[in-house]
Amino acid sequence: MRVTVLGGKGLLGSRLIPLLDEVGNDVTVASRSAGAKVDLETGEGLEQAVEDADIVVHLASDPRKPRKVDVAGTARLLDALDGQHVFYLSIVGVDRHPFSYYQAKHEAEQLITQSRLPYTILRATQFHDFVAYFLGAAVRYPVALVPKRFVFQPVDTDEVARELATLIHTRRPGLQPDFAGPEVHTAEHLARTLMTAMGKRRMMINLPVPGDSARAFRAGAHTNPEQAVGRRTWNEYLEERFQHSR
Repeated sequence: MRVTVLGGKGLLGSRLIPLLDEVGNDVTVASRSAGAKVDLETGEGLEQAVEDADIVVHLASDPRKPRKVDVAGTARLLDALDGQHVFYLSIVGVDRHPFSYYQAKHEAEQLITQSRLPYTILRATQFHDFVAYFLGAAVRYPVALVPKRFVFQPVDTDEVARELATLIHTRRPGLQPDFAGPEVHTAEHLARTLMTAMGKRRMMINLPVPGDSARAFRAGAHTNPEQAVGRRTWNEYLEERFQHSR
C-alpha cells in the first residue's frame, strides 16, 4: 500500500515507519522538518503529500497551537483527501477531559468521523517518553515542583506503534478500544522513580493546581485501567533507558 505518515519524524512516527516499511508498504514521511515538507497550519505541501496515497496516517500535532494545527489542520487535511483511509492517533479521555489540548484532539476526532471518509481512530495514554520528558524538566532544578495528586497511565511507544501498524495492515475501521499502559501512578511516584533512575536527588514539592483541568488530571479522566493492555511497565522503561548512564 502507499502510505503517507503526517508527523512521521515525531516520537511515534519514527517507531511506526520501520514497521510499515518491513512489510513492503510504499511509505512517504511527511513533516515540517524532513521528508515531504508539510505544514498543517498553513497547508503547505499537503495536497502533494497525500494525492497518491491509499492510506494517510495522521500523527501531526502541536500542543502549543492545538486550534491551528490539530483542529484547523485536520480540517485542511480532510479537504485535501479523496477517499483515502485516515488513521488518527488520539488520547484516552479526550471526550471527557476539559484540558484545552485534549478538547482540540476530540474536535479533530469529530471532524474525521463526520467527513464520510473511511477512518480508524486509536486513543492511547501518555507515552513513557513523554512522561519522562515532562517530569525530567521538573527534576532538573534544585527543587522539583510536581502537580499534586495528578495521575498518569504511561504506555510504551513501541507497543502503540505495533498496534497502529496492525490496524493499518487490517484496515480495521472506526473508534478502537483504548490502548492504555499497564499501571496508573501518581506524578509524585513517577518523578521520584525517574530521579532515582537518573541518579539525582532533589527536594520535591507537590504543588496544588487549581481549575477544572487539574481536577480531571487528579481524577484520572485521561486513564482507563480497564484497558490496561500495554505490557511494558514504567520501571522497566526506566531500567532500559538509564542502564547505560549508571
